[in-house]
Amino acid sequence: MTRTSSTFLAIGAGALAGAAGPLPWIAGSFTVVQPGLAKWLLGAAAVAGTAAVLAAIVCRQSHPAARVAVLLTGLLTTASSPTFVALLARQAPAEPRLAGVRPTAATPTTARLRVLQLNAFHGYPDPEGRLVVPGRPSDRLRRAGHLATEVSRLQPDVVVLQEAWCAVDEGCLADYLAGELGFHAVYARANGSLRWLGFEEGSAILSRFPVADPRVWPLGPDRDAFERRIALTARIDYPGLPFELVGAHLANGDTDLAGTQAAGLLERLGGSERPAVIAGDLNLPGDHAALSRFQEAGYRDLVVGSIDHVLLDAVNSGWWPLWTEWAEAGAVSDHPGILVEFQLPVAPADHDWQGDWQLATAGQVGLDPDRLEQAVQDIGELEGVHGLLVARRGRLVVERYFRGSVGDRPHNLKSASKSVLSALAGLAIEQGLLNLDQPIANVLPEAAQLDDPGKQAITVRHLLTMTSGLESTSFGNYGSWVASRNWVRAALERPLQAEPGTRFSYSTGGTHLLSATLSRAAGRSTHDFAREHLFAPLGIRRSAWARDRQGVHMGGNNLSLLPRDMLKFGQLYLNRGRWNGEQLLPWQWIDESTRPGPVGPRGRGRLYGGYGYLWWLRGHRERGAYIASGYGGQYIYVAPAEDLVVVVISTEISKGRGWRGELFGIIRESVAGSVIDRYERQVAVVD
Repeated sequence: MTRTSSTFLAIGAGALAGAAGPLPWIAGSFTVVQPGLAKWLLGAAAVAGTAAVLAAIVCRQSHPAARVAVLLTGLLTTASSPTFVALLARQAPAEPRLAGVRPTAATPTTARLRVLQLNAFHGYPDPEGRLVVPGRPSDRLRRAGHLATEVSRLQPDVVVLQEAWCAVDEGCLADYLAGELGFHAVYARANGSLRWLGFEEGSAILSRFPVADPRVWPLGPDRDAFERRIALTARIDYPGLPFELVGAHLANGDTDLAGTQAAGLLERLGGSERPAVIAGDLNLPGDHAALSRFQEAGYRDLVVGSIDHVLLDAVNSGWWPLWTEWAEAGAVSDHPGILVEFQLPVAPADHDWQGDWQLATAGQVGLDPDRLEQAVQDIGELEGVHGLLVARRGRLVVERYFRGSVGDRPHNLKSASKSVLSALAGLAIEQGLLNLDQPIANVLPEAAQLDDPGKQAITVRHLLTMTSGLESTSFGNYGSWVASRNWVRAALERPLQAEPGTRFSYSTGGTHLLSATLSRAAGRSTHDFAREHLFAPLGIRRSAWARDRQGVHMGGNNLSLLPRDMLKFGQLYLNRGRWNGEQLLPWQWIDESTRPGPVGPRGRGRLYGGYGYLWWLRGHRERGAYIASGYGGQYIYVAPAEDLVVVVISTEISKGRGWRGELFGIIRESVAGSVIDRYERQVAVVD
């Protein structure tokens, strides 16, 4: 090789290295938005620099000055990539900071909390389909506007965000959303650097209620300097119930690494005040061993079939998830959001009940009049249905009777009577007359006389949950049981088929035993106890309740009430026991009664989601609804998420089985579905 060609080769390699020199700093613009491209640019710079160094070494015949210049250029270019990575590695996750906006003060009017979990995915195309890249600020701001609109529609109380961005020209997503929503907010950086890269991303918590004591936990090990994972934790000062909340984001595309990070998070939680909720993009399938360890620690995973999760401290929090839904966020992220509404263990707010039903039009209470009217007609056409009543926001909206029926005569609730007995049991326990785990043999002489230890172990709780273990007196055994001379003895003489508390078996005989136990403990009949402590405060003046030959009222059947009074009973439960400014029934009892027990019914099909204390629980599609259910189609349907109570009365001979699925489909899709704003909230703004 001639001196001239050698010099030209060296200079060419040096020029290439010089041109590649800025690549690491160009890569900095893509470090967070497109880390793959950033790594490629760094690699290209390193290759170009190395090529220049090799050219300077190989081209010995080139001009000395040119060789030195090429060598230095190559060394500097080669060193720039690892130097950039080293500087990036030194960027530890930043301490969290509160948003610099003035939030709107608010107070809850219901004891419920709605949480939205969402990965905002900073690299997602904007609503017009263009990729978000550095130097095009309008894209991110436009998408932030769409996100604010979507979050506002869902009306959460708390929002947990991952990949919440900050950019030099646009500000920070958390600050923007906090300003648009009137929320408190805290943000912590995970990756990037606003100061020397102009862009960063991290996690954020936004809350309708004050946010305090924010902390950030690095979740190692890191995949590389381009990707760090953190958990952001803070205290949410919900009135009367401050709680800890954790938002986490774990490694993507490597479940082993994400599992290790999850184990580190769980270890962190063991040494701090236990949070009520953990929400985040955990990048783990639901059956991963790491999530199983969370469940072993007492956390319940509320999401199935997703890599995003909401974990509830089911052991210590006392919270109950009323419903969980996917919140489609196609215009703002490639992740669907997760929306969860919790019932909180705090007393309900007062309700402005006026002592009797006030009438309202559908539109006045936020229902679509046309859709509701169609639902009324469709239900009225079902064979055997004699009446339909609908109340929303404590106002009577629909009262319609069919086939010559009227509303001024008491109607037999059949087995819906069991749910009224559940309320009476709650009142008796509140008054100290009974105890949930008290053996009925301690109160009921007929049970005390039994020589079977298994039967003597039957408790009030077992009767409330249909888990006494006694052979059922219902279905095929019902006729022979009611034909017996002593219903209490006949129910107790049934063989014990399972250890009490281990198997569900629906039995009206069990609720008759509960009625007898309550009557004995109260020193008066079950009906008299109901008149004084439940019916009179509710303004229920007309009632009838069948008795056995010994005078024991039939706790699980044959209570008769006016249809409007059935609706009052449902409204009492919707109010969580609050009535006329007083806590008539303990709210704790309402909450516990309408949650599934550890042993539930099997083979009941898609119509039921479990069994509480003599209440049937509806499936997940009905967002926490529950019903009192009676033979022939007698129903009191309570839907807390829609602030709705529905009563259906039917002829006994209709049995209601042929059209029951159709009925609840209409209630779900057209009655509850007539709510104009599905995500309506009752939150008072405080000036």
